[in-house]
Amino acid sequence: MRQWKLLQPIEIGSKKLRNRIVMPPMETRLSEADGSAGELIAAHYRMRAKGGVGMIIVENHFVDDLASRSAYMQGGMSKGHHIAGKYLISEAIKSEGAVAIIQLGHGGRQCAPGAAPVTPVSASDVAYGGITPTPLSIEEIVAIEDAFAAAAVRAELAGFDGVEIHGAHGYLITQFLSPLTNKRDDIYGGDYERRSTFAKNIIRKIREQVSKDFIVGIRLSGAEYEDGGLTIDDTTRFAKSVEEDIDYFHVSAGNYNTMAVHMITPLYVERAPIVDLAKKMKAVVNKPVITVGAINPGLAEQIIASEEADMVSFGRQLIADPDLPKKIMENRLEDIRPCVRGHEGCISLFFKGCPIRCEVNPQVGRDEAYCIKKTSTPQNVLVIGGGVAGMEAARVADEMGHNVTLLEKTNHLGGRFLEATEPSFKKEGRALVEWGKTQLEKSRVSIKMNTMADEALIREINPDAMIIATGSDYIQLPIKGIERALSPDNVLFDHNIAKDNVAIIGGGLIGSETALHLAEKGKKVSVFEMRNGIALEDEPLSRAALEMRLNQAGVVIHTNTKVVEVSDKGLIFNKDGKTETCNAETVVYATGLGPVPSEHFNGLCSKVFTIGDAVKGRKIFECFHEAWHAVLSI
Repeated sequence: MRQWKLLQPIEIGSKKLRNRIVMPPMETRLSEADGSAGELIAAHYRMRAKGGVGMIIVENHFVDDLASRSAYMQGGMSKGHHIAGKYLISEAIKSEGAVAIIQLGHGGRQCAPGAAPVTPVSASDVAYGGITPTPLSIEEIVAIEDAFAAAAVRAELAGFDGVEIHGAHGYLITQFLSPLTNKRDDIYGGDYERRSTFAKNIIRKIREQVSKDFIVGIRLSGAEYEDGGLTIDDTTRFAKSVEEDIDYFHVSAGNYNTMAVHMITPLYVERAPIVDLAKKMKAVVNKPVITVGAINPGLAEQIIASEEADMVSFGRQLIADPDLPKKIMENRLEDIRPCVRGHEGCISLFFKGCPIRCEVNPQVGRDEAYCIKKTSTPQNVLVIGGGVAGMEAARVADEMGHNVTLLEKTNHLGGRFLEATEPSFKKEGRALVEWGKTQLEKSRVSIKMNTMADEALIREINPDAMIIATGSDYIQLPIKGIERALSPDNVLFDHNIAKDNVAIIGGGLIGSETALHLAEKGKKVSVFEMRNGIALEDEPLSRAALEMRLNQAGVVIHTNTKVVEVSDKGLIFNKDGKTETCNAETVVYATGLGPVPSEHFNGLCSKVFTIGDAVKGRKIFECFHEAWHAVLSI
């Protein structure tokens, strides 16, 4: 059996971690409105600890009741009343064998509007998001330093093994460290030494007030990736100066201005893009270094083996599959549910202040309510359609103990997700289909390929419950000459079908990704969208990364534009009241997906559920969540 270096123990401060897998701090919005905690959030962390992770760093907590709260429904450690609820979390984590750390932070100028009761504050009056923060007085700065220390004391009382100081991602500590946001000319600003005073005081005051065995770590942005912002040389210099009082360094990157690419790695960016920052940090400090950034087990093992970092944070991947460490230990890599980095639920709901969800793991945020348990009354369940929604419904129904039959009219499973993951920049998403196929192969589900669901067959199967997952087809809008155009699947599966000049009707997610795919294959591509933006249904950070990549690929985008005709020379469109033409050898229509008709299944079973694209062309999130809801409703 493979001997994973990732699974070797490591010491941090006074604690010995059972492996080098870390769950980094990620906002769940599962706290109460006053920042207190209950069993719901404790269950979330208990499940990850039970899955075998070595250390869990509980999400960012505000340290005072003035201006430190950066997000809606954020957890707090600002008062004694918070201690009891946080004890539930530390108890849950430690009872399952993991080391429990809690992150302490202050949002500064990046506080969400209305999250804190006062106008955002910062080192200086450098605006963010259209809001100019109030520069802090020296007395206010000292009070915040003291608030960090008091919060750390409460964390120790609440049973945590340590705290992580949030000095990354453009929050207040970064705002003092960075020359971009610190324009002060007193003891807290100016040259590097004075800009680092605030962070150093926080570290010193925490150390003075907690026990000697209490872990104190810090998370830093190795670089801000903004002109004039922090660089890795700045960050390593600071780290070296505080190394004596710090037990580990957690190296991330970016701030809110650069988060779409550098802070939360979207699927449009290659995995592990900031490991080099951790490598440079490790070269100058003698304390453990943690790296992060869309890292999978194979990459993590390479990172540890090559000594680029001492530990690896698995963030969204541990949301998608809490049992990742256990499955690595048991050599069951094929059973790890892959995170497809679509940001739906984990990131998209953050900006709305809604509870955390996951597009491929509907149990997240409601661990008890969505717990899969064996039924005492197994039923015959028929799933019609083998796309990702149908596959997941069949898998979950089987896991609950039902007798499941899956019918698929083609010779392959995966449905529309196969073409969606055909572009090179989304190829890794195909792992979700492969995972689903593997789970079905290990299940008792009876799969019938190349099989149409007709009345006779359904009556023969005689299901107690029927789940309709028949998927969707591309919609052709009533545009003159539309029959000349190709549907996206044609050019996604074989880009050579498209000639050198391509026009795409529709700039939604499908059209935008098809455009990027063809442009990166050397085609000259133009996109025509009726709305005022492209990929508007996409999560904002993913959309920003997609737009950046489309721009780099030279894709020409026409918004607020209506195509009126497809001709043998290209297309004719209206924009700003003018009629214009676009010469194109190939035209692709990406004007949406519509459900495959399923009315003929009505009346054939008393319990019928329609899920996924069979309801409306949408995303993986709806496919998985509706699959679970249907099965749990049987």
